Amino acid sequence: MKKDLNAKLSRGALRTLDAFSGAMMDLLRTKPLTSISVNELCERSSYPRATFYNYFDDRDDLLRYCWTALSGQTQAADLTTAEPQRRVDLALDMLSDLLESKADELRDVLKHNPADGPLFASLRSFIADRSRELMRTCVDRERHSLPLDLVADHYANTLMLVLDWAYLRGHALTRPELHDYVHALLGDRNGEDESSGR
Repeated sequence: MKKDLNAKLSRGALRTLDAFSGAMMDLLRTKPLTSISVNELCERSSYPRATFYNYFDDRDDLLRYCWTALSGQTQAADLTTAEPQRRVDLALDMLSDLLESKADELRDVLKHNPADGPLFASLRSFIADRSRELMRTCVDRERHSLPLDLVADHYANTLMLVLDWAYLRGHALTRPELHDYVHALLGDRNGEDESSGR
């Protein structure tokens, strides 16, 4: 994306981003991503192509922004104050809350796109990146002798696997079941690492 989302954006820039992301989500509710053109996005948002390319590299870049806009700002910093053994559960809950809060929008969008298509790939990539971001900030440094980035990636990939299974592949799981699946895959016992002896 050509705009730094961490910088303070003008009202005009925010309005433009909202218009393009709204146009993308509206179109995705009626057709697959592969059928949406930049021209169509510009027409729907009432902005010229030049403005589109001032903000985004291409349609996929806009889609990545849409996931960010839908998610709001899930704050990884909130996890650092939690007890280390609860951080995976809290990260899982944060990501589940995100997916559940946008369930109707996502259901409408996903029904027009095949599970092996570019839209699902983009959403999975976004969730995986968000999982890694959350886990890298909150890995318990005292508990692991392996490189922390490796541990964070392992935990994030496990979160993504369970979230994908439950929310994108349509296997309805309760929150306790989500937690149980994650802990079973991580080799945890009751949310605690077996090798830690806790």
